[in-house]
Amino acid sequence: MPAVVLLIVLLTGAAAVGFSQLRAFDAARSAAREIARGEPRAAVVSEAKKHAGDSSSVRVRADGGYSVVTVTIELPAAIFFLDTVDADATARFEGDRGGPS
Repeated sequence: MPAVVLLIVLLTGAAAVGFSQLRAFDAARSAAREIARGEPRAAVVSEAKKHAGDSSSVRVRADGGYSVVTVTIELPAAIFFLDTVDADATARFEGDRGGPS
């Protein structure tokens, strides 16, 4: 019986990590689309937090003619084998803009 409980706990933890990773990817992609449309940095961060949650952290940086959005989601303490998940998305700047303002 303890083995079954342990298996259920591990599967539940793995599912939570997977869903959090998907949320991070979705948030990063949405924010990258906002950058490509020329939205200001505040709108980009707001869009990412809308998908990833207010407790997530969002970093936007320029890399040549591209902008890279990194979204990090902190996992619950009950998931003892991993602290955070993160995802990156890249968008090319449109026109002659030098990046998000």
